[in-house]
Amino acid sequence: MQLILNIPAQKATDGASRKAAVIACYKDGSLLLDARDNLKPARFTMHPSDNFPWTEFIEKLLAAWQLCDYSDVPEAFKPIKQIPTFVIEGLPSEPVSQQLKVLATLRSQGYFAPLTNSGK
Repeated sequence: MQLILNIPAQKATDGASRKAAVIACYKDGSLLLDARDNLKPARFTMHPSDNFPWTEFIEKLLAAWQLCDYSDVPEAFKPIKQIPTFVIEGLPSEPVSQQLKVLATLRSQGYFAPLTNSGK
């Protein structure tokens, strides 16, 4: 399952709408994306203040988890242990802010690997 996202035009994308996949997530909340639209730059970084499509990302992430297809899931969101069914079923009905808190809680409880520094 491809986790390709529609990234809205903004400063981080040089003012163009992009199609990209998350390849890394960092402690500071920044995300490294790999372009899937043959535009340059081929890789770009988004920061917490940028307009990232969290709703689309979480929907696709949940589908991948349900299918146990982790081939395109970023390492930061590949489950180390099975995520409880009630979390997967309940997450879509929550607002994005709460969904992000749930993901952070899962990480703190060892469901995902710890995030690393961006190296910048």
